[in-house]
Amino acid sequence: MGLHVSEKRYIIGFFIIYICFCFVMDVKLHYRVINYSIRPDNGIKYESSVPCDLNPFCVVTAKGLMLDYINFYIFGPLAALADRTIGFSKCLWLSPNAISFSHVIVATLAGHLVSNKSLTQRRIGVILFQIRTWMDDLDGLVARKRKNISGERSDVGSSGYFIDAICDGLGTTALLIGIFCYLKSYSPRQRGYEKLQPMIPLVNTNQIGSCVVQKKKIRFNNVLPTVLLITGTLIGSSIAWNRYIDLYQVLLETDNVDKLISKNELFTRQTQVFRSNSFWVITTAWKLINPHALTDYILASIFFDRLWEYLHAARWISYIIIVVLVYFTDFQYFQSDAYIKNVPDQLVSEIFMNSTGS
Repeated sequence: MGLHVSEKRYIIGFFIIYICFCFVMDVKLHYRVINYSIRPDNGIKYESSVPCDLNPFCVVTAKGLMLDYINFYIFGPLAALADRTIGFSKCLWLSPNAISFSHVIVATLAGHLVSNKSLTQRRIGVILFQIRTWMDDLDGLVARKRKNISGERSDVGSSGYFIDAICDGLGTTALLIGIFCYLKSYSPRQRGYEKLQPMIPLVNTNQIGSCVVQKKKIRFNNVLPTVLLITGTLIGSSIAWNRYIDLYQVLLETDNVDKLISKNELFTRQTQVFRSNSFWVITTAWKLINPHALTDYILASIFFDRLWEYLHAARWISYIIIVVLVYFTDFQYFQSDAYIKNVPDQLVSEIFMNSTGS
């Protein structure tokens, strides 16, 4: 089962528009970071023509810069718009945790639809899972508003932080189970039929020239290992991504003043790290490799009816990309930490060598 030519054109056109939109938004975000203040009273203040909760450029945070495109530029503002319209954060009976548990139910339904033989049903499952992602943005927005936290930040160590992580994990597990059931039961690329060479029967002469096509069922034993490998990439990406969000939040968004530098100097150095090319390369890479982005790639492959091709191609290369990104992120973080804490330059390489066990 494939896509019609006209359908392919519409989908490809949509994705081209989406990519151009993300590129333009990234350029605007970079301009905002370079030309306006990031830390308090450290440059020209950024003035927004729309409410800041709807504008992802207002408050610049490490997590925001590392968040995937669809969450940061689309679902985040849509969640804020829904909150302004309906007032979720003002409904005290509706807790962020309740929203988190609700999107697990939506994800479970999405996983069930993704396991369906019908491509239409699977596409509906993809849309439902994206609704779950929007709800995940909504619970974070409600939690931050009730704690008067502005911008994209993780409240590391709170009960809501762990509950949200558990619910995200359950939702993704439901999707992966649906994918496994589909590949094991319906995928024509995994359990289809292969035509063998035509055979000429010798029963009577009237049948000479007619072909009898035998079919042999194709069985693949690597469906489960492939799904498990993809699951591993999601887990590895999630652990690393959340770790670096926590580290960079503490490093770049703290107001604690080291004895060696003044508060103004601290803010200046934090701003310089935010504006550095190396930090932008690292955060852009995490936008593309974080667990939300990796899940979006899987969803896109389902929508395009190319699920197995994607999983089979990504099952090993994803690990290599994540390991390389973790190495360079560690190096960039160490350099930024040393600079902000005013570690003398001659000690930087020595400390790094000791930290890597060389």
